[in-house]
Amino acid sequence: MKPDKSFSNVTKIYGLVVTTLMLLIFGGTIIQQLIEKGIGELGKYPKACLHWYDDPTGFFFTYVIGYALVWWKPLLGGIVIVAGSIMVIIVNIDNAGFLIFALPALLVGVFYILRFFSEEKKK
Repeated sequence: MKPDKSFSNVTKIYGLVVTTLMLLIFGGTIIQQLIEKGIGELGKYPKACLHWYDDPTGFFFTYVIGYALVWWKPLLGGIVIVAGSIMVIIVNIDNAGFLIFALPALLVGVFYILRFFSEEKKK
């Protein structure tokens, strides 16, 4: 009997959609700032990655790193995405706008963790 691949496909498609939207929104903003303000703008990103309150830069880079990991290590990548999502929700609890990005990202991480355990269960 062949294993059901539908959950795996849904997880991949949903992850690709969320990642594409995040790359277009946050990546586009970063590229726009680099074009307008020059290469010196790169110096602000390490500091911005440490300040998660009202600055999505750290969350964006955490998500991208986690999403890159899910292709090789789904459990580890899912944990990184879930941890980053929960952290940005906690830090910005009074700013509901972050939920627009954090909840879909959280679902991506949860889906990859569930996918990992469902595939391990089938083995």
